[in-house]
Amino acid sequence: MALNIKALVFTVGFFFLYAFSFGQRGYWQQRVDNDITVQLDDQQQLLRGHIRIMYQNNAPDTLSFIYFHLYPNAYSSDRTAYERQAVENGETDHYFSEPEDRGAMDSLQFAISADGESFKNAGFVQTKDPDIIRLILPEPLLPGGKIEITTPFRVKIPLTFSRLGRYEQSYQISQWFPKPAVYDAKGWHPIPYLDQGEFYSEYGSYNVAVTLPADYIIMGTGNIQEPSELEWLSRLSAAKADSVDASLRDSRAGKVKTVTFKEDNVHDFAWFADKRWLVKEDTVLINGEQEVRISVCYLPENSGKWQKSVDAVKKAMHGYSDRVGAYPYHTVKVVEGSLKAGGGMEYPTVTIIGNTKGMKEGDVHKVIVHEVGHNWFYGILGSNERLHPWLDEGINSYYEKEVLQTDSMQSGWGKMSGGFWVYAALSATHNLVPADTAADLYPHLNYGVDIYQKTSRYMKWLEAYMGRAQFDAAMKSYFDNWKFRHPYPEDFAAIFRAHSEKNIDWFFDALMKSSRPVDFAIGPVRKHDKGWEVTVHNRTGLLAPALVCLYSEKGDSLCQWTKPFTDEEKIVFDYEGDYEKIVLAHVIPDYNFKNNTSRGGLRIRSFFGSNMDEGTKIWITPALGFNYYDGFMAGLLVHNLTIPLNKFQFAVAPLFAFGSKTFAGTGRVSYTSYFDEGLLHDIEWRMDGKTFSYYKSNLNIPHYIESRFVKLAPEVIFTIRKPYWRSSVERKLSVKGYWIREDNMGFSFDPSDSLYRPYPGGYSDLFYGRLRYTHVNSRTFNPFSYAVEGQVGETFAKISAEVNLRVDYHARNKALHIRGYAGKFFTLSKDIRAADRYRLTTTYSGKNDYLYDETYLGRTVRTGFYAQQVSIKEGGFKLNTLQYGAPLGMSDNWLLALNIKTDLPLWNLPIRLFADVATCSNMKENSPNGASLLYEAGVELYLGSFLSVYLPVVSSKDFTDYGNSIYPQNRFLKTIAFSIQLGDIQMNKLSSFIFGM
Repeated sequence: MALNIKALVFTVGFFFLYAFSFGQRGYWQQRVDNDITVQLDDQQQLLRGHIRIMYQNNAPDTLSFIYFHLYPNAYSSDRTAYERQAVENGETDHYFSEPEDRGAMDSLQFAISADGESFKNAGFVQTKDPDIIRLILPEPLLPGGKIEITTPFRVKIPLTFSRLGRYEQSYQISQWFPKPAVYDAKGWHPIPYLDQGEFYSEYGSYNVAVTLPADYIIMGTGNIQEPSELEWLSRLSAAKADSVDASLRDSRAGKVKTVTFKEDNVHDFAWFADKRWLVKEDTVLINGEQEVRISVCYLPENSGKWQKSVDAVKKAMHGYSDRVGAYPYHTVKVVEGSLKAGGGMEYPTVTIIGNTKGMKEGDVHKVIVHEVGHNWFYGILGSNERLHPWLDEGINSYYEKEVLQTDSMQSGWGKMSGGFWVYAALSATHNLVPADTAADLYPHLNYGVDIYQKTSRYMKWLEAYMGRAQFDAAMKSYFDNWKFRHPYPEDFAAIFRAHSEKNIDWFFDALMKSSRPVDFAIGPVRKHDKGWEVTVHNRTGLLAPALVCLYSEKGDSLCQWTKPFTDEEKIVFDYEGDYEKIVLAHVIPDYNFKNNTSRGGLRIRSFFGSNMDEGTKIWITPALGFNYYDGFMAGLLVHNLTIPLNKFQFAVAPLFAFGSKTFAGTGRVSYTSYFDEGLLHDIEWRMDGKTFSYYKSNLNIPHYIESRFVKLAPEVIFTIRKPYWRSSVERKLSVKGYWIREDNMGFSFDPSDSLYRPYPGGYSDLFYGRLRYTHVNSRTFNPFSYAVEGQVGETFAKISAEVNLRVDYHARNKALHIRGYAGKFFTLSKDIRAADRYRLTTTYSGKNDYLYDETYLGRTVRTGFYAQQVSIKEGGFKLNTLQYGAPLGMSDNWLLALNIKTDLPLWNLPIRLFADVATCSNMKENSPNGASLLYEAGVELYLGSFLSVYLPVVSSKDFTDYGNSIYPQNRFLKTIAFSIQLGDIQMNKLSSFIFGM
């Protein structure tokens, strides 16, 4: 028994010791104090500096190394994380830049001292990222220990490609000095520099002395120490508002000055310098106690948009201080520069706004409020922006809208404001990304939509659900508990849960972690013994509550929350009178406005538009068309193609043909089912239809007789989910059927005059099936695609593979374009001629388009201009030999083809050189010259992505002989070909709706 008691005492003691240790480890924070001297060389575009870092180890761990960020090295080559991401995002300025315009950091010689001992040299190990090193400590750094780290450094200042950079003699100096990575309870955070994705740094003090030519105006983090510099800025501020006072600047030319900045409790330091700035200064009193000096610097050419910029700063300072917590610093600064990483970028007490030349005044104010607001959500509350960007950008965007909602020049929460259209568009196609996702995992478009737009509206939703008083109390508690510290999402959630009388788990556990869009629908409204019963449907199954409002005929409103639900919920309004409408409150960020009210109905609109209001809409717009047989056509396009897109879509264009005096038209109806998890992203059920004339004849009669086709083609398209959010790969599997009715035309012999005349000869019904898999990788450089297809009809079957590759040169918009094709043909009929029209061909024209998928001006014309139209399908050749009874390059067995085009490297002209080569099973036997290969080469003139014109230069002897025999005159002009590359009509992408003929 005694042994058991001892064991029990030991166990309990160990438990409390473990609990105490865990509690101690649960939160701690390193401290990093910095003394930096730096000199700007604006002739050689260099910074020469020295840094002394006091590193305090408050971790319960012994450190043998410290990760350091050397962020200027992100601009040193095209093999950095920054470059890889920029290229993925389609930003190639740095990739194509000259070596002298890139950046770097060098001349590092680390030395370390502990407890006043002499300095010891310290080496470092390069990681896989050139902008991250591991500094090896000469002696282990024990918990509670402190060391002093020193090193000189030199920075080659790049052109402004992102944040750090220069434009002429304007300087944006950010992320520019050797900086220790954060070590916290979750480990080390050595993060490479990225344009999309911000930073995480340790708090401490900064004492930075910048030496530079005296005629530069300089703004940086913290408080300027030199009275002479402060007095000069005040004199500049007092000068005329919209012009440079030369007398205040010229006297400083050729001189040098040192400006010293000091600040405590900040986790970064940035500075900006420009000779051209106009300066405006003022002060603002925060909470009646703290006086803050405001400095605003902007370019003279944009001065009209900055006249009220100081007021915008004041609005932000008061708004954030009142709602979140008091601003703790003595200065706030806003400057205009040549930033390329978004519209603005924040640093402690100072922010830079990109050149505002193309912006409206209200938009300038909006960006100022947003960037100044980052002093709270990034500056004072130092979350890990790379892993959890919503904690700074999302919450800050919420407060930006709160501050601006009463601004006369820029609305805050208007349902159409900001990027809500893009948010709605991505919601409708189920292409959102969870709000709590690391910054570098977002697709480029989603980074702005999901973090800034969506999360800010989610925060507004949470505020409405909790109630303003509880929400504000929670945010102020969050601020007070975590200012100058590193909060994580769980810390934010814990405080908000503690301040909410309602259960808000739905917000943190479902809403912030889901990619599902928000789509509530107001269902049936029924009379209830207590008033009105409303059914609310949750169309996407996203666990969340809805706020529903009843508006009386007098304009009074009564609003009521549902509980969080995923399917269907009923609420009862205790209101006996009649109501005007029952709606989903606008505070809910629902993208699908048309089902958010009990007062729906059908609305007819003209041209194109959006679904951003109540009701179902049909749009009507004029439509035009043309082909050789029907002549000019006019009619109406009736559709519901809007933003955001409808799951059920239609576009129908009935046309009257003035040439054939008949009706023609085209259309599509589709429905898309979306899936938020699993292999498939969506399934689209589609029906295509069209009818046009495809042949006509007036042989020996005074008028034309036309033959037309009617096509109905049902299709199911399976879109496979991308392997990861940023993937550039799109994969689809299509199963399609065709019913095509073709009018036949006969020719009767009239013995009275021995002439043949055309007459309608009945019709033929044709049926086909097609299975097609496509894989498209639309990466910025060297994109490629391939497709595998099988077709079957009554008399034939085909299988084929097509590969397209663009090999980019090291020059903008210059590449080698390669296309390969392989096809195999099977005859399923004993009648050899039954499958003739389906044979593989080197030159694909209207004659070969038996599926009527392409658009042709003269589908069956054999001579003249219309016969020169081709499609880049099958063999991909451009020269048509339709006047041969058996055109060159046709096969009933197999066909191989290679098509090559190259951009010209010297000029930015829409001209390429092209070459095609092909062979097939029976080419040698069918070639007049016995050749086993056909080839051609020439010049392509491409006009956008829709129209190309091909000019032949050299070709096989068979082609040359064909041209000589068929076109004795104007041979060159008559062998020019063109292609209209409309491709598939992507209704779900709102592409142009062009009428196939």
